Formats: sequence, structure tokens, C-alpha cells
Amino acid sequence: MKLDLHKINIRGLEWGEKTTVKDGVLYVNRDEAIASCGDFPVVAGFSLHIARPGENVRIIPVKAAIEPRCKLSSEGAVFPGIVGGMKQAGIGATLALKNCAVLVTESGDEGLKCRTGGLVDMSGPAAEYTPFSKTFNLVLEAHVRPERLKDETLSTDEACRFASFRLAAYLAERCADIKADEVKCYELAPADEKLPGVVYVMQMLGQNPEIIDFHVYGQLAGTTMIPTMLHPNEILDGAVTTFLGAHCTVCSDKQYMYEVQNSPVIEEFFEQHGKRLRFLGVILHNEVITLEGKQRASLFTAKLAKLFGAEGAVLVTEGHGNPDEDIMLNVKNLEAAGVKTVIISDELGGRDGKSPGLADWVPECDAMVSVGNTHQLLAVPERLETLIGNPASLELVRAAISCGPEEPEHFYTELIHIPCSCAQAGISRLSADWI
Repeated sequence: MKLDLHKINIRGLEWGEKTTVKDGVLYVNRDEAIASCGDFPVVAGFSLHIARPGENVRIIPVKAAIEPRCKLSSEGAVFPGIVGGMKQAGIGATLALKNCAVLVTESGDEGLKCRTGGLVDMSGPAAEYTPFSKTFNLVLEAHVRPERLKDETLSTDEACRFASFRLAAYLAERCADIKADEVKCYELAPADEKLPGVVYVMQMLGQNPEIIDFHVYGQLAGTTMIPTMLHPNEILDGAVTTFLGAHCTVCSDKQYMYEVQNSPVIEEFFEQHGKRLRFLGVILHNEVITLEGKQRASLFTAKLAKLFGAEGAVLVTEGHGNPDEDIMLNVKNLEAAGVKTVIISDELGGRDGKSPGLADWVPECDAMVSVGNTHQLLAVPERLETLIGNPASLELVRAAISCGPEEPEHFYTELIHIPCSCAQAGISRLSADWI
């Protein structure tokens, strides 16, 4: 399986008469871009905003982040089952607008039916903790209908999900005639059998689409899926899509789509394939809510690893609490099958960092990469010059604490509310040391 990823490096973002890239600047026809999102009766409409690195701009809540992509070849489809037709992902040629993202927010939810924090500041202290303060962002704002949120939020989330992926595809499609700055080939060539075979176990929360769920080739995975093996090209090329639901209160360690498309773990495995290891593939593992379901999924994950000849596995989890049981079951079963494991996880260490970081642990788990304490406090400004989204949502990210920060006109929040600040799939900048 071979994927050629054509990369156009975006260095600026402006409105324009035509959606295209010129001298590294992405110009967007606003009306055409909005029209590409489609019409959905559950929302009053959409608007678009530009947010560039370093600007005095705050976006809240951020429910999705997607890198614009489209196919350049007749092979395959972009975001199959969501935007593209039901075709194989991970083959042919794909165009990616790098250093650029479609962010999704909403407004009009004064009653805070949406419990998602998702605070992205393009400048200031919070900007240091999210990758989306460094990207040129086209922000899709959904104007919600409060009356539709009284009884359920899922239909509004679904409208935003489809609109955002359509917009991401539209942006790339309009730039398909622009010469790429770089073309990178992803292909797992035959490697020396003496090198250790390794798999990437990609655990994803599949318990409730109102929190977060993922789709595989357009099929809602959730509790109905059993772990399956995918070629890493499929992951990078949009076969697996994610979107945060209205009840996702933790944004620091959820796998935003942008992170899935740019998985640092997969990129590193490709780099080391044939040199230090043989990259065998990705085991997609769904974290369900029942103990029986967790045991079943873990048995399938361990079985797949052995079937493909794995000697080692790197595991990432999504979420905390009962998902910690998933990763520990996987470690226990993989190690029992002779597959050495390393986990990548953030920690819920409390604001003082002294609480147990994980809800479960097994003796077999003796190798871990920590990506930070998601309860760490951070003082952020009360307001920035521009707010895109839902002002009332700021109440969701204020830390309940008796004393405020020393800085005037600031409040405390936790990293838990900052997208990808403690990203377990490797896109964050934090780690932790034993003391």
C-alpha cells in the first residue's frame, strides 16, 4: 500500500475572491466556503472567521480540528464514508494544507447545553499548550438553535461534524492545481525479519457519541466494533475520523482529527521502519464501558498482535477513569502473549501533582511515557480582544478555587480544558519526570 502525501505549507490566511494558495498564503472565498458546508435545519446557519498565530483571539468551545485534505488521484477517497465515496483510504495521492486547520465552534448556547470547554487562545499563556495556536485557522462557527438543544445535542453535533469535514475537503480541492512544496511517500517496504516487529495500539473512546466517538470508513465504531487491524496509511489518510460531542468536558487528551492525521507515533514508526524495527500496522481498539466489553476487546487486541508477529507494542489511550482499565488489560494480555509494551498517557495528578496519575495499574506496566498532568493550573486573561464562539462557555473552564492568580484580570483554568495540551498520541509538548 503506497500513499503519496503532497504538502503545501501555509504561511498566511486571508479572505479572497478565489479560494487558492499564492506565495504560501491561503486565500478563501468566504461565501463559497460557507456554501460548501451544506444546510442543516438543526442549526440557524454558519459563519467563518480567521484566527492566525499570535493574534489577540480566543476561540471557545473548540469541538473539532481538521487539516484540509483532498485526493489528487482517482484512487481512494478523502474521509471515506463522511465526505468521499466508499473507497480505500491510504492509497494514491492526497493533498494536505499543512500548518492550517479548520476549527469548529458554536454560539448562541446561553444555557450551556454544550459542556465542552475547548479553550484555544492564539496568544498569551494558554497558547503555549495547544498546537492550534500555531496553525492558521479557519474557524467554522455554528449558530445553534437553543430550542433544539433543550432535549438533545447530538443532531447539532452531527450537523457540525459533516459541515466541518466538507469544509476541510473544499479548501484542499480548490488548491489541487497548486504545486506541492513537498511530496512524502508512505509505504512499508519489506524489512529484515531479524528486526523486531511492532504494532501501534490506538485506543479510542467509543462509549457515547455525545462525549466523543469515532467513525471507521463512515461507520460509527462505538460499542459495536471489535478491535481491527489497519494499515498506518489508512489512519493518516482519513479512514478514521473523530469529533468531540457536546458533553466532552475533557479536551486535553482527546484525539482531535488533526492529531489523527498527523500522528507523531505513526510518523516515527515510518521513520524507523527497516532501520530499528518492522512496523506491522495499527490495531484500532475501542474503549467500551462494560467490563465484559473491555475484556473482549483486549483479548482481540492481544490476538491480533500475535497473529501479525508483533514482539513489541506502543499503546495510547483516550480519556481517563474507566479507560485506564482498557490500557492495563491490554498491557497485561500483550505481555502474557510475549509482546513487550510501552504506554503513552497523561496523568490526573491533581493540582499539586501528588494524586495517583492513573485509575488503574498492573505490575506488567513497567514502561510509560507521561505527557503531563491534565489538572495543572494555568492563569489566563479574563478576555482577549476578540472572542469567537460562545462567551458563556468561559464559565465551564474556570477552576473552582478559593484564591485567584496574582496577575490582575486573570482566572485559573486547568490544562484539562485546552485542546491537545496533554495529547496522548504525541502532538503535545509536555512530559513529566519522576521525583
